[in-house]
Amino acid sequence: MDIIAQIERGILICPQTRQPLYISSDRRWLATMDNTRRYRFLDGKTPILLADQKWAEEYASSSKKMNEAYSPDGMAKRNSLFHRLRCQLTSDYRTESSKQALVGLFRGLSADALCISIGGGPTRADPRLFNLNIAPFPNVDVVADAHQLPYADESIDAIHSEAVFEHLHDPNTAAREIYRVLKPGKRAYICSPFLQTYHGYPHHYQNFTISGHKHLFESAGLQIIEAGACVGPVYTIVKLVSVFINEYFPAVLRTPLRLLWDAFGIVARPLDKVLGKKANAYIMASTTYVVVQKP
Repeated sequence: MDIIAQIERGILICPQTRQPLYISSDRRWLATMDNTRRYRFLDGKTPILLADQKWAEEYASSSKKMNEAYSPDGMAKRNSLFHRLRCQLTSDYRTESSKQALVGLFRGLSADALCISIGGGPTRADPRLFNLNIAPFPNVDVVADAHQLPYADESIDAIHSEAVFEHLHDPNTAAREIYRVLKPGKRAYICSPFLQTYHGYPHHYQNFTISGHKHLFESAGLQIIEAGACVGPVYTIVKLVSVFINEYFPAVLRTPLRLLWDAFGIVARPLDKVLGKKANAYIMASTTYVVVQKP
């Protein structure tokens, strides 16, 4: 279901009033039926549905890392042969259960099902996902805030969100928004950091234990279908030590020590294929995941 169809069916709505939207004759704007709210429609294909656009622009522009990752140069590096080879060597060896949980999110859905990725981009976790992010970066289909999703109640068939909830200043509100927009019986897959260092994009407010992860979504009224480790304990140790060397060692030692440690990490990380299967993998997991369902 493309953006135009979402608008015409009244699924994509004003995030402030939750009124349906219509497209202006010049296809530059979206507006509520009573014309009290108006939103930009970039190139007639990317709606900017932000309740506070000034705040969102300041937020997005203040993150150097985010803008570098989403820039044309960043996208080119991501697609380069060197980057792909580096990713293979530094794989996070995600648990099989987490990979199957993501695949299962789309199982049984109809061809016209509406699936969104909150915080999605610059890549697409699955071709069926519409990417929603705070700014009009590459591969972002809807510009919006996770705290105020621009979708009608019970209109979404599946939700994916990864490495997002640690950056939200009010994760409880975002969890309630997921509950609001999901259709009854439909599911969301959320993956968030547990044992990771501070990484502001531009802010990093919290990480989640597996019990904290479950409590967050249960408190919003969602049922926990599955939960576990996504990225395992070896990755945790390798990454934490690498950051420690980079942040706290003298400059003269930093590069050679990091090269040695990263080489060790390439050899050690495959152990997570074994440790990730253990029932206690979540105790030292780098990230945990939950699959939730709206009753």
